Amino acid sequence: MENNLRNLLEQLRLHHEAGNRHEFIAALRTLMDNRRDYFRQGMEETALLEGFADGLYKTLLLELDEEEEESIETAELAYIALCRLINSDAATPEHYKQRLLLLHYFNDYFTDSIIEVFLAAYRKEHLLQARNLALECIDKMQLADMFHLEEHEPDFIEGDEQIADACNAIETDPDLSDEERRNAALLHKVLYAYLKAKYKTPPL
Repeated sequence: MENNLRNLLEQLRLHHEAGNRHEFIAALRTLMDNRRDYFRQGMEETALLEGFADGLYKTLLLELDEEEEESIETAELAYIALCRLINSDAATPEHYKQRLLLLHYFNDYFTDSIIEVFLAAYRKEHLLQARNLALECIDKMQLADMFHLEEHEPDFIEGDEQIADACNAIETDPDLSDEERRNAALLHKVLYAYLKAKYKTPPL
């Protein structure tokens, strides 16, 4: 590959700061088109994961992907990168926020994996019910990140309109018991483990 991940992320930063939209989008396309290779590089160097996840998130926002399968893989790789960051010493409140927003804006890209992991028994005869339950799981995962930020980073979320809008759109009742909150956080761990195995990710 002509560019390694570190070089590409530096290009993205420079083009973004300079307002070079055409070059910025071209670099994002390079990231998306070679996402598996860059993903492996990011797994080997945690310092690159934040830029990698952010780049994939922006490709989704800009709808640079052309096929739904591409969108799903892009969203799942961004999710793995964010989970790995959250599980590391490099974790920041911004990582929780971006994971919450990734699930909020692109929840449809995660429903198939949620069904595969948690709701396989419903898949054949009750697909609509399975999808609704999967969306409820994704709601709870967003709530889990919101609860974490409320507890540990209240100043960070104060006045954050993106987080407020995302949480206001959640249809699941946020008044969860302590056990339900623990189970909501566990959903992240199980999905992360499933996706790590799906993409043959090194352990962390």
